[in-house]
Amino acid sequence: MDQAADDVVSEAALAAALEASGGVGFWRWDIPEDTARADPVSALLFNISPARSRAGVSLSEILKAVHPGDQAHISQVILDCVQSGGSYTAEYRVCSPTGRLRWLFTRGHFHLDEQGRPTTGCGVIVEISDSKSAGTAFAQRDGTLIDALNRAADLCLSLHDALSKFGEAPMLALAETLLIEIGRHLAARQRIARGHALH
Repeated sequence: MDQAADDVVSEAALAAALEASGGVGFWRWDIPEDTARADPVSALLFNISPARSRAGVSLSEILKAVHPGDQAHISQVILDCVQSGGSYTAEYRVCSPTGRLRWLFTRGHFHLDEQGRPTTGCGVIVEISDSKSAGTAFAQRDGTLIDALNRAADLCLSLHDALSKFGEAPMLALAETLLIEIGRHLAARQRIARGHALH
């Protein structure tokens, strides 16, 4: 990706990023600094150029892309989870600058320090528009983990957080690959569950 293309937010740039990533991305948020960074597909889904995302943007800027009908509920669940730590799962719509709607599935995890203060959040995002022709948005805090896949997601999110502080790029890349694959499985399982609920 050249320097000029790296600053562009467009349907063409997003389509290329979605194809390259298989529709899965990840993000990390430094909560005290309110600085979020994401891979190109996640940034573009929220109308932020990859270059700006690498520099860091605020949570409020990211949430601007969330559909107005979904924004209040999604924001509240995320902020509640930030304050007490733990994980959340959500499906909601985002709007492109041209007005195109896309459905996203996300799973995020928030960490607290020893004094119980929020420190970092990280998560995986999966674009699920092709399998989500209708339905409603939802967001929920995840309580006790009840299955291996959700436990693996949280462990991988914690691993990614730890490795980002360690600064070893090859290991961080491996964690990101695993996180993306877990995200695909979570999204596929959610599609099946939602499909059964409609019948």
